[in-house]
Amino acid sequence: MVLSEQDVEDLGAAIEAGTSAAVMVWENLWAAPFGAAVRRSGGQLVASGRIPTQAVLAAVEADVAEGV
Repeated sequence: MVLSEQDVEDLGAAIEAGTSAAVMVWENLWAAPFGAAVRRSGGQLVASGRIPTQAVLAAVEADVAEGV
C-alpha cells in the first residue's frame, strides 16, 4: 500500500465538490540499490525531502537569464 487511508482522506478533503483530480505515485528505481549500498557501507539517512518542480524550473530560468 503506497497511500495510506489518511492520505486518501486528505486528498478527498482537498478536492472541491464537482471537480476531479489525478494522483500519480512513482518509484525511483535507482534509489533502492543506492540506498542499500549506502546502508551496507554504514551510512545513515539524516534528512529527506523533495525539491518542488517550480523551484527547479525557476533555478534553470535564472541560470539561462545569467548566461550560465
